[in-house]
Amino acid sequence: MAEETVSRRFWRYFNPKNIVSELLFGWTIAEGTLFIVLVALQGLVWGLGVAHSHTFDWFGLTTGLMNIITVILVAKGRITNYFWGLIYSVMYMPLAFQSQLFGEVALSAFWVVMQFVGIAAWLGFMKRDQITQKDKQDVVATKYMTPKQWLFVIPVFLVILGIVGLILQQAGSRQPYMDGLTTTISMGAQILQTAKFAESWYAWLLFDIVEIVLWARAWTGHADPSAFAMLGMNLALTVNAIYGIIQWRKLTKKE
Repeated sequence: MAEETVSRRFWRYFNPKNIVSELLFGWTIAEGTLFIVLVALQGLVWGLGVAHSHTFDWFGLTTGLMNIITVILVAKGRITNYFWGLIYSVMYMPLAFQSQLFGEVALSAFWVVMQFVGIAAWLGFMKRDQITQKDKQDVVATKYMTPKQWLFVIPVFLVILGIVGLILQQAGSRQPYMDGLTTTISMGAQILQTAKFAESWYAWLLFDIVEIVLWARAWTGHADPSAFAMLGMNLALTVNAIYGIIQWRKLTKKE
């Protein structure tokens, strides 16, 4: 039997039918409940923002919803998360630019690129793990970092953080070092996620917490109309990161 080509494997997962199927079906009661809670949490905070500013930021609300869908599918180990992640990344860019968070703008551009990198990487992982069309669960097996990898990652992270903070300060970012912290953490988390390291969820948890502070300051300092939608989204993502930590432990493959 001829080996399945890359294009065929790509279309198997990213055809419209499978994208919709993975979004609507295959959810446990716990996962469905989590999704409803996350959407409700974002909607509640967004509603408070509407009541306060009398501005209906539908674009910000929709952007947050795209990211909630993305991160839950990531937690489930579903490759179609990258389809929704691409939509979110493109939509997030103008929101960050409007708030003069230039690190976040660069970050969203980085996310766009990493969606394609992630697709290629996960297709390779799934082929290596011998996932075939007959499998009922098209998910990736995850793994944990070694002590040597930690010793490499931590100093590199600190150096990049300092460099990014200085660049953003010169670029006129309103919150250069907070902006730089979220940018650096997210870049690291995205790379770890693409490499399917379970520690990526600890990085995402830290990122979400810092993002809450960042967008809270964007609201209190400049009355940004998108801030409440982003606050709600990141509160929801904080909850999902905890779920992701638990879920990826279950997906961990002993190597």
